[in-house]
Amino acid sequence: MTLKDKLHSFNCMFKVRFLKKRIPLAVRLQVTNRCTLQCKYCNLWNTKTEEFTKEEIFSLIDQLAVLGAKRISFSGGEPLLRKDIGEIISYCREKSIYPEMNSNGTLVPERVDEISNLDFLKLSLDGPKEIHDLLRGKGSYGQVLAAADSVSKKGMNFGFATTLTKYNIDHLDFLLAIAEKYNTIVAFQPLKQLYRGISDISNLAPSQDKFKKAIDKLIQTKKSGNRHMRNSLRGLKHIYNWPKYKKLRCWSGRLFCIINADGELFPCDRINYNSPLPNCKKQALKLALDQLPQAHCSGCGFCGSLELNYLMNFKLDIISSIRKILDKQE
Repeated sequence: MTLKDKLHSFNCMFKVRFLKKRIPLAVRLQVTNRCTLQCKYCNLWNTKTEEFTKEEIFSLIDQLAVLGAKRISFSGGEPLLRKDIGEIISYCREKSIYPEMNSNGTLVPERVDEISNLDFLKLSLDGPKEIHDLLRGKGSYGQVLAAADSVSKKGMNFGFATTLTKYNIDHLDFLLAIAEKYNTIVAFQPLKQLYRGISDISNLAPSQDKFKKAIDKLIQTKKSGNRHMRNSLRGLKHIYNWPKYKKLRCWSGRLFCIINADGELFPCDRINYNSPLPNCKKQALKLALDQLPQAHCSGCGFCGSLELNYLMNFKLDIISSIRKILDKQE
């Protein structure tokens, strides 16, 4: 990120924090619900919806650029099921917005040239072969490593993302070793219900005792200087209390937000909303943002959100952690 973009970001954060503005600095845009896999903790692949056209996405990117967005994470479903995803990524670059993408890796090798303009690619990895394939489908482990090989050879910035379940909670060393092998990072995310996904995921959850032991191990590993972990030390200490976290003021809906594949705009997809949400297909994005409800939940354990929230709450030590993570990508 350039110095100009960093200054822009801090200026936006100041306006949101002190002037009560809504500026979508970071946005996750779900470009499709279609997926090549049927993971045990997600049901989006079974959710039918009319997707944005390419022109509608271009219009959204135009609006986001005007409103101050600097990072868009394309997600799904599997974004690479869209034939136009390469054009969308390039258009994002043209508007001086950093494009990221979440992917299960299944289609990456055959389309790596089209996505080489990404700022960062996040590949889902849930453990050794038998565990990853159990959670995501037979053959998916080989596919995600093939994806890592292809983007690594291309010189692209990428990392892994792991959702902690009872199946992989004892395999943290394996996941860190994979990240070290590719000289990249892995983000450990606590399991939490996705309200647009499986209605009950309790059968996937590790015991609280095992979770605490695992996070304590990650904390000690982080303190020892391991540079292959995406999580900050402060963030790890926060998720130690899963599933109920210590109070932390959340800025979802004001500094970052999510746009669903059907145009629905919401602060966070880990909250069940009782009233209808605004839709970006039916009205201008600025009007939709102004109608967002205040997010209230039991707390968030996800890296990017945690870091922004801690930074907005004046925990400035998080800057050093973010800097080390960025250094890993350069």
